[in-house]
Amino acid sequence: MKNRVKRAIIVGIGGHAHAWKKALAIHEDWCLAAIVDTNTDKLENAPSTWGVPETHAYTTMEEAIHFSEEPYDLAIIETPTFSHHVLAMEAIDLGLNVICEKNMACSVDQGRQMVKAAHAHPELCTAIGTQTRYFAQNWTLKKYLLENKDKLEEITSLNLTYLYNWGKTRQGWRRWLKDLFLEDMAPHHLDLIRYLTDMDVVQVKAVNFKPSFSYFKGSSTTYAILALAKPENYDNPDNWIYATYRGDWQKKGELYHRVDMNCVGGEINLLEKAGKKTVSATLFEDPEGFKYQTTEVQNTNDVEFNIKGYTSELYLLEEMSKGINSKGKTQPSTNFKDAFKSFAITQGIIESYETNKAVFLPKYWKNLPI
Repeated sequence: MKNRVKRAIIVGIGGHAHAWKKALAIHEDWCLAAIVDTNTDKLENAPSTWGVPETHAYTTMEEAIHFSEEPYDLAIIETPTFSHHVLAMEAIDLGLNVICEKNMACSVDQGRQMVKAAHAHPELCTAIGTQTRYFAQNWTLKKYLLENKDKLEEITSLNLTYLYNWGKTRQGWRRWLKDLFLEDMAPHHLDLIRYLTDMDVVQVKAVNFKPSFSYFKGSSTTYAILALAKPENYDNPDNWIYATYRGDWQKKGELYHRVDMNCVGGEINLLEKAGKKTVSATLFEDPEGFKYQTTEVQNTNDVEFNIKGYTSELYLLEEMSKGINSKGKTQPSTNFKDAFKSFAITQGIIESYETNKAVFLPKYWKNLPI
């Protein structure tokens, strides 16, 4: 396995699949060996658009495996959300390692089935495509936190705000999602909160809606208050910290993405606005924080200290390659077992909005092998 280029199948050749095609072409361990889609018109353009022979364009993964003279190592599932659960489990049954696009599934039960399937096949690697956590600016924030723990001390609270304007509608299958923003964009942000804090979201109180002027078919906006804790403190609210989340795909006027991480000894801020990404750090000079010094932090792309400078999809492919080499002993950090806890936040937001109650999330992964 270490001495040959690993072969990937992209399942679902829509818009974001092109990002994976590009990443596979760049990463030295990987190549795109086949594509799978139910749209046969798209498959006819396999040589010109995807760089694979027409004979390597299939309508099912089973077909791809049956007609290939060489084995495949990975299925990258880039299909609509409603199909993730079935296709991911089919890939595992076929002996394929899996990267599945977010959101993980459409229900808690489906997500739990995916975790159990991954657990039943420890020799295989799994991952959910929440590669936003591996963007350079997000890693820059976390790296500063890791390297300045003695000065910053404990995290006390966090805010994540994401404001964007898609206009009247999204295109393609996404426009029909019931909870459009929550199912498609928010999973990246909610996973990022877990990644930056190294904590799990244990309770959520939220609303999910669309503005009165909206032409969207589904909800476009999410407001949430999240409680975070380490596993040993799930049942101890005295040791929870809190985060606020605002995500909006129909924000008029000023648009930006902002993360504010507050700590005992200072704060770290990330602002993405008008194409510029800035990370700044503030260290308090007195216990009350009245005196402080703020400096800009230089962005770095050595995600998790990798020397190749891989970010985003490339870093996830790097993790997957190492995991396959280890025969599953080393799993990508967004593996199904870990990713379920990020997925659970989206399901908790839906339950909270529908019941108008705070939702305790560990109930979703009770008795799961995670």
